[in-house]
Parts: sequence; structure tokens; C-alpha cells
Amino acid sequence: MNALKPLVAGLLLAASCIASAETRLILKSDAGDYIGQGQNYLYTDANATFRYSKNYDNGISLAVTTPDTWWYLDLAASANATLQPGTYEGAMRFPFQTADKPGLSFSGDGRGCNSLTGRFDIFEVTYGSDGVVTALNASFEQHCEGNAPALRGQLSYNLETPLGVTTSGVAVKTYTCLNRTSGQSLIRRSSAALFDCKQAGLQVNPGDQVSVTVNGNAE
Repeated sequence: MNALKPLVAGLLLAASCIASAETRLILKSDAGDYIGQGQNYLYTDANATFRYSKNYDNGISLAVTTPDTWWYLDLAASANATLQPGTYEGAMRFPFQTADKPGLSFSGDGRGCNSLTGRFDIFEVTYGSDGVVTALNASFEQHCEGNAPALRGQLSYNLETPLGVTTSGVAVKTYTCLNRTSGQSLIRRSSAALFDCKQAGLQVNPGDQVSVTVNGNAE
């Protein structure tokens, strides 16, 4: 099943899935965000083409295209370092970031930020011999011109066990993740509309039966 579609508002929502290799990009745009125009988006191999390359700051560039839209994402560590797992705070607009700041830029459909503030997390990343990324699990948040409305994204590329959900119409209180195969479970208090069980610590192998329960109030 696709556990990443917006969930119907309710007090208790559940989804179950089988872990498998997948590429996906989830975007959640606040009202007033210029880039995403206040909309939510889901792209996978089924409805979009993903092209990765190495940018000139030793970072990661991604182009996502469909027949009627296109998006570009750039991520870079400070001081031209290769991106590794970790949290990158205080990001500035790529490629105009200062040497001591990470770079971030998400744009598309003719819209881009003149300046931005933001952050991103790299949860997993592997590279080929040419330095181009071969697998990636990351999330990012950017604010155009330093304004309050945010564009948030969650990206998984060529991973065996990306396990995320996105919600709408629910004021979320907790997420419960259960690996029915191993018996491991975890509960996390979070109001975030984007949540990934693997990022939260759930251990999953390909083929494991997994369920995700969302507990909250209908908006």
C-alpha cells in the first residue's frame, strides 16, 4: 500500500505496509509559502523522474520532473565538505551561502527564493565511485526571504526501508510504529505532519510487516 497519501481526519488512523525499495519526495507547503503555494505534493518513481548529480560544493543536486512540472533541490555542507549523516542548521540559499554555512535551495515551476533561511537533516547517504549519491534519506525546511511560512520536504532515494506518513486534517499528538515481524514498537509525541518511523528508530528489513498509527484530533 502507499502509506504516504494524506490520511483522512479522525481520532485514530492506522496504516500498514511491507517494506520495499522506494524513491519518494514528499512536500508540505504552509499557506503563504511562495514555492509550494500552500499545497502538499507526493512524487514517486510511478509519477516522476528523479535525476541526481554532484554539485560543485561537493553536495547533492536533485531534479524531479513530471510531464507538467519540475523541481530542483540542492544540499551542501559548509566548507565544501561531503555531506554525511547529521543535522545542518542555519542553511543559506545555495550556491550563495558563506563558507561556514550549509547551502540549501528548493525551487521549481519558475519560482525560487531570492534569499532563504533553513535547515536539513541527512539520515542516511551512500555514494558511488564518481561521488554521485546512490542512496539518500533526508528532510529539509526552508523559509523564503526569512518569512514564517515554511516549505518542508522528506526525501528517500533508493532505500530498502523508507517508512513515512504524511497527514492532513489532523492535529497529531502521537505516532505509533510497529514492526509486526520483529515485534519492535515505538511511540513518539509529535505534532509534525511529516513523520518517518525509520528516522525515529524503528529497525526494519525488506519484507517486514509494519504498521503506523496516528493519534490526534480532527481539525
